[in-house]
Amino acid sequence: MKAHNGQLNIAPLSANLYKGSVNGSLSVNAQATPVIAVNQTLSGVDIAALTKDAADFDTLEGRGNVGMNLTLRGDTVSAMKQALNGTISLNLADGAIKGINIAKKLRDAQGMLGKAQTTSADSTEKTDFSELKASFKVNNGVAHNDDLSLKSPLLRLSGNGDIDIGRDSMNYLAKATLAKTLEGQGGKDAVGGLTVPVRVSGPFADLKYTLDFGAMVGEAAKQKVEAKKEEIKTRVQDQLKDSLKGLFR
Repeated sequence: MKAHNGQLNIAPLSANLYKGSVNGSLSVNAQATPVIAVNQTLSGVDIAALTKDAADFDTLEGRGNVGMNLTLRGDTVSAMKQALNGTISLNLADGAIKGINIAKKLRDAQGMLGKAQTTSADSTEKTDFSELKASFKVNNGVAHNDDLSLKSPLLRLSGNGDIDIGRDSMNYLAKATLAKTLEGQGGKDAVGGLTVPVRVSGPFADLKYTLDFGAMVGEAAKQKVEAKKEEIKTRVQDQLKDSLKGLFR
């Protein structure tokens, strides 16, 4: 640790936090408007406790690794959140997104085809995942992501959008694909293998989830067209092979 003329530098910085470990560096410049620079790798941490403390964001569960290279500037916590800049990366395992069970919503979607459905977050529902990876570029308190990858036995989730840490809100468009192998009461689910847009928006305290089943109809039609193309292609190839065999007899 070094301190001089209002500048404090801690490197290396190691600690046990959030049921995991932290390694990296921290610097604080208290001259004029305070500036804090954080460059840390968190390993095996409880993401729910971390995001609740850091951003008052209570939507993720799980354990894993978090990378942070951030600067904060301001005289208050609110000002610092709105002046947050840098990068964040997540690599989580065996967790959940709280507030909605996306797989269940999709399995129940047959009666909603062609429509959109908006629901409020439900604290009793979760979307479980075995793996979640994402990286964020943070500009003036807004964390932008375009490489979300969530995997579970039930579904796959990708997406892009913004989490406004400074204003405690988000606007994010995810794309959920239900596993083709799932079986419903009447046989295979009609929505298995289809992709449905899921928009998450609003303040952290009152998030709304909008599932666009209308887009799913278009996706289903597209898949049928592609399947028909493959069927015709295979049939033509088989006929061509038979014709060639006849020429060389």
